[in-house]
Amino acid sequence: TYRMDVKAQWEVVCQLQTAADFADFLAGIDVWIRRPHVVNKRVVGASILQERAVPKDGGSDRPVTGDHLSSRQLLRELIPRGGGPSVKELVTIDEDNGTCLFSSLAASGPLAIPGGGYLIRYHFSGPGEQARVTLAIPKAGERGDGVSYTADGVVAPTVTWLADVLLPRIVRWAEGNCSLAGKSNRDPLVPLDKFSQLYHQLKEKYGPFFVQNWPETTDPHKFVYEDIAIATFLLLLWQEERDTLRLLQKQSFVDLGCGNGLLVHLLSSEGHPGKGIDLRSRKVWSLYGPSTQLEVCALTPSSGMSFFEYDWLIGNHSDELTPWIPVMAARSSYTAKYFVLPCCPYDFDKKFSRVGCAQSQYRCYLDYVRTIGRVMGFEVEEDVMRIPSNKRVCHIGRRRLYQPDDEGDIDAKRKEFIDSRSSCTGVASPSSSCQDTPVVSAEKLSLSGVALSGSELCGRGGDVSTSGSCGDDTKGCVLGEPWLATFKPRPEERTRNGSRIDPKIKALIVNTVAFKLLSEENYVNVPVTETSHSSEGEPTGSDGRQRWNVGGKLHLNDVASLFGGADVLLHLKEEFGGLQTVFRNHRQVFKGLSAIECSVVFFPVVWYVCRCIALKNGESTVELVGWVLQLCWK
Repeated sequence: TYRMDVKAQWEVVCQLQTAADFADFLAGIDVWIRRPHVVNKRVVGASILQERAVPKDGGSDRPVTGDHLSSRQLLRELIPRGGGPSVKELVTIDEDNGTCLFSSLAASGPLAIPGGGYLIRYHFSGPGEQARVTLAIPKAGERGDGVSYTADGVVAPTVTWLADVLLPRIVRWAEGNCSLAGKSNRDPLVPLDKFSQLYHQLKEKYGPFFVQNWPETTDPHKFVYEDIAIATFLLLLWQEERDTLRLLQKQSFVDLGCGNGLLVHLLSSEGHPGKGIDLRSRKVWSLYGPSTQLEVCALTPSSGMSFFEYDWLIGNHSDELTPWIPVMAARSSYTAKYFVLPCCPYDFDKKFSRVGCAQSQYRCYLDYVRTIGRVMGFEVEEDVMRIPSNKRVCHIGRRRLYQPDDEGDIDAKRKEFIDSRSSCTGVASPSSSCQDTPVVSAEKLSLSGVALSGSELCGRGGDVSTSGSCGDDTKGCVLGEPWLATFKPRPEERTRNGSRIDPKIKALIVNTVAFKLLSEENYVNVPVTETSHSSEGEPTGSDGRQRWNVGGKLHLNDVASLFGGADVLLHLKEEFGGLQTVFRNHRQVFKGLSAIECSVVFFPVVWYVCRCIALKNGESTVELVGWVLQLCWK
């Protein structure tokens, strides 16, 4: 039993007035107790180890049974960021006196160690007065051990930080009705201390190499450390599963829509057999080596799309495959499980549309993905990932809501639900035409007594395509009959900067337009420099200035007419380019205004390569780092 001497003399170091009542004050305190990381960035979070009511009559301790008890205690463990030792802290809340006492604990019990006790108190307002919130620390020598308040600034905050940061934040939470309070009540699926320790290890093991050698245009600090955090979560989740089920082998996995493939590489490197599939390869794939299995395939959910040889199906920001992950897991095998991290809202064959849902688009989509999992027969668990992203709520399906003998009946309900969400009716028949279809009722979709409420089905798309038929051929990896004929995998992403245009085509366009512009004489005087090369036949004035023909102007329509056949323009269109793209990529030759004009050029042109350094005050400096010489054209 943990006891704390509350008879010590306290020194008030800060006080703030507040319009919040005592109930809102307690809600603000609850955020600090359960989610300290939202204000103290040096800690990962807190785990509540024990919570109990404190009897006032000296009787035996009893469990916490209500929200407004006269006195209660919580034992929490603060997890520092970076893998340091955790600190246990006892929180005593006395609602009669309006006090919240925080004290660090040693193995032998309460002890005023560095970072020990501080008191936050709510002072009830009298007639015509406003309530106050005060912060107090024990006076030196008043605790019987002669130790005054000191701190390490990490898990034990400094007095300055408590007064300047924490107390104003608690008051703000209280006065804002504390929207964060309800988010702290869920227990995480993986222990916070283990997550922090393993994440720190994997970060040190994999982070520096991939951040320094990241070949993609995306931010490596975000994507590398985000995937490390997701890998940490899965590794701990799977470790718990092995311990619970007494499994000897590590779980296998398949990551559908694996993107950069880093999550596949991390899990494989930690001993879990698996592979990743995506519709296109990435540059970073070449860094992983042959032990990381990655495949290029535009997946189409179909009767032959079974992953029975894998224990887990993963959908990490898998876009249009997100709603299909629970379906493919359910139909792969009775023991298959899934992890999905929804991001972009997709339905089975179209963009997800929020209809009849009063919550945010993201929350409505999360509820819809949860509904899919339950209809597929899973008990769906939800957790909030500790990743640098706004879309960090994940769903886990690892237990079934039905027995294996009921598989046939459940699969019929799956098909009925999927068909009801389609843009078309009669999807089993490729010749069916598109029309709206009703949503399957919640009563029909109840599984083992778990009924789905109407709010969970509120996300059905309202925009229905009515052009064409449902029987268009689907490209990609189609094994067997597609489960939904209207599903279309995304086409391979292609660059749109004209870099894939045939060099011969580009040379033809540049030469044709340039010589057409230069056929109109328009001389200007320019100084002769070391970097300018005089051309034969170009006159030089007595003042040493050289005359250059900058040519005339052409409108884009006139430029297009220079190419009689349509082959050139068609090739540009196929490569996501155009005439303007070619001209923009040849700024050393052409200048684009309202028309195309040949610029004043020198042979060769000197290009300045600069690095822009952003400063905190919003200003920037430019540092010259080199020179590049580039000919206009040959």
